[in-house]
Amino acid sequence: MSDDRPIGLFDSGIGGLTVARAVIDALPNEDLVYVGDTARVPWGNRAPATIRRYSVEVARTLAAADCKLIVVACNTASAWALDAVRDAVGVPVIDVISPVVAALAAAHPTGRVGVIGTRGTVGSRAWPRAFATAAPGMHVVQQACPLFVPLAEEGWVDGDVPRRVAETYLADLLAREALDAMVLGCTHYPVLRDVIGEVVANHSATPTRLYDSATHTARAVAAHLEATGTATARQRAGRHRWAVTDDPEQLVDPGRHFLGQPVAHPERIEVVAEGSSAD
Repeated sequence: MSDDRPIGLFDSGIGGLTVARAVIDALPNEDLVYVGDTARVPWGNRAPATIRRYSVEVARTLAAADCKLIVVACNTASAWALDAVRDAVGVPVIDVISPVVAALAAAHPTGRVGVIGTRGTVGSRAWPRAFATAAPGMHVVQQACPLFVPLAEEGWVDGDVPRRVAETYLADLLAREALDAMVLGCTHYPVLRDVIGEVVANHSATPTRLYDSATHTARAVAAHLEATGTATARQRAGRHRWAVTDDPEQLVDPGRHFLGQPVAHPERIEVVAEGSSAD
């Protein structure tokens, strides 16, 4: 068995490109379709019902593109809209929270874990709820780090400015908590991994391992394709389609930081509106 249809990924904006990069690295022969809803970003300050509606509309757009699997490459959408997306599309759906939770539950079932993310993701308490189910003995603390997103998008990923911001957000938390692991609970944050890791190492009394959703989500995608026999049989390099709902030039500069390569031929698309069919 094999399935040559593309893998679909979506985010409220460009942060999900880090997940796309990890999927490309893990599955270089797979075709991929990425949609960033840049016309309506950010989603994190929206009502849960609005986040669910936006997520369903973009997921239906990917289903209409004949994707064999959809990755919700957005922590906010994974926190608030996962069930709605799964109910709306007829293909498997993988989020960016469950794969990290599974890995951490196996490695640190009774450990102390910190989660950093946007205010919307932290406010949803999706990560603590998921850990409470997977590893009831785990101690979980959260910290919102909203300025990491604009720093990542501006390409300020090293140097004194992002280091000072990371110190401000994390120093007190790390002084209070002896953490076994810290989760980069936003798809933008892997771009700042080196700076975050430096601050964590400087302020942690014990070794603290960083976990990011991109790496573990890509592993979950690869495991799903292998388990279901739906990996492509092609031996050529995968073809990648990059789309946004606003100005496609918004993808060009961030691609260097988020994707690690140029974003070729970005395009603008319309999403499948609520009440419309993806067929």
